[in-house]
Amino acid sequence: MRETISSERCITIFGTTYQHTALEDRPKIEWFMQDGARPHRTEKAFRFLDEYFGNRVIALDCLKFTGTGMDWPPYSPDLTPCDYFLWGALKDTVYVNHPSTPDELESAICVACNSISVVTLKDVMSNFILRLRHFIFSNGEHFENVVFI
Repeated sequence: MRETISSERCITIFGTTYQHTALEDRPKIEWFMQDGARPHRTEKAFRFLDEYFGNRVIALDCLKFTGTGMDWPPYSPDLTPCDYFLWGALKDTVYVNHPSTPDELESAICVACNSISVVTLKDVMSNFILRLRHFIFSNGEHFENVVFI
């Protein structure tokens, strides 16, 4: 059964993913980034993330609820690999056969994701590190006019 993502469902997913590992056991270089989707931006969701990531959370409204972490730059397509790579890379592949049902769409997404090579993913993650460095050096300002290769 497919479910709509609500705040409660979001926390359930976080719990399934992170609850088995205590904060002190997590690598100190690991950060949690999330977009500004409303289900992700509730006090309960931020408290959960704060428990497991401490100040290593980048999210819109994070500081408002926890006083820790870093606010996501509003309207920023600069940071996440999903925004600057994945959605564009998948779009043409997923919609080439015009899926008309949720099952067809899910299948097309799985096929498209599985077609991305390991080499491409490594390149994307190298680019991601460069983007984060630029973000730090720009003091959190937008940098859409910078070309990353």
